[in-house]
Amino acid sequence: MCANLLGGSTPPTLLKNTIMNKEKIIIKALDSGWYKLELTDKHGTYVGVCEQTLEDCIKYAKYYFAGADERKRKNDSWGKCVQQLVEADRKAGRSWE
Repeated sequence: MCANLLGGSTPPTLLKNTIMNKEKIIIKALDSGWYKLELTDKHGTYVGVCEQTLEDCIKYAKYYFAGADERKRKNDSWGKCVQQLVEADRKAGRSWE
């Protein structure tokens, strides 16, 4: 499964970018034997994590991409909440600028 996502029998030291719409995967082998995984989902949200194996990288990538819509919904909801709080503060005469 890892070989298919990483483009065949890709050596673990190779930097691999896969871009689909805004989705991006970068896997780098570190000197410690771990892998640095950098992901950007279809909404442009970025996360970077370290995993011990390529299989763990693939599992985390699947988990991260599967939660993209829910994460976007929560972030949008939180943004609206903060915006309403700022507006309420301005009406009360407080300024955050």
